[in-house]
Amino acid sequence: LGPAGGLLLSLAGAVLPPPALPSLLPALAVLGCNAQPTYRWKDAVTNEKLTCQQCPPGTFVAQHCTRARQTLCQPCPDLHYTQYWNYLEKCRYCNVICGEKQVEVQQCNSTHNRVCQCQEGYYSEMEFCIRHSECPPGSGVEKPGTPFENTQCRPCPRGFFSSSNSSTKPCQPHQDCEQQGKVTNVQGNQYHDTLCTSCRLGGTNSTQAPGDDDCEQAMIDFVAYQNIPIRKLKRLQQILERSPRKQALGTRAAVQEKFRTFLTQLKEGHYEVTKELLDALRAAKLHSIEEKVRERFLLD
Repeated sequence: LGPAGGLLLSLAGAVLPPPALPSLLPALAVLGCNAQPTYRWKDAVTNEKLTCQQCPPGTFVAQHCTRARQTLCQPCPDLHYTQYWNYLEKCRYCNVICGEKQVEVQQCNSTHNRVCQCQEGYYSEMEFCIRHSECPPGSGVEKPGTPFENTQCRPCPRGFFSSSNSSTKPCQPHQDCEQQGKVTNVQGNQYHDTLCTSCRLGGTNSTQAPGDDDCEQAMIDFVAYQNIPIRKLKRLQQILERSPRKQALGTRAAVQEKFRTFLTQLKEGHYEVTKELLDALRAAKLHSIEEKVRERFLLD
């Protein structure tokens, strides 16, 4: 401590009072960042220990430094690289080879090895590329898969649905029948959309009458999505197909979709779907469903 009570610091031969130190810190930081990395080397001739400058990325040490000159660096040859400041005597070989289901996202160059990643639709797990998982019906994609992560799914919330397996599609909102000037025929759930119709349903004031194409489709939709046990639903399709063969079991949503598609194809083939469906409901002893259909679609 001097007479004034201030601590004197010596820096690069200059004596500075403490207040000058903070202003020098940024300059010292820049100087440190820009300083070229070095390494210790023992001269083979003189046995003298020297401090040599390292070579920058993309080059290697062709000759180590001596007392008379600095390190001699040369560029890496083709298919070789150095990624960092180094004192390697030869560059590293680009040894990464893209495998099955992988694509090259960075070519081998003088500063980087080749980089591969899983192709679109696949992600990496345990060094293998595995296809992204599909979200099942009733669930949608919350976060799409990437080359590094699998698809993340979530159950469709109220008012949304997903009717198919997909690794890309999120849950879709139910359509609003009223906005289309129609009425709701089948309320949507997490597996299928709300189904609208212009057909005059029991208790509504629509302009179309039973027998119209829209009414037949509305009846098909209404029956297909009733809460019918899966085995009864399959029996109903057997009766309509006039086939003794048994249908493979599946989830209710899948069976309903298949049954709806089957009935729609019958309608498009100019079958008398209304009569045949009512007869099949009676034969399958689904009397309560038959009565609902007759009442809803004003059928005698």
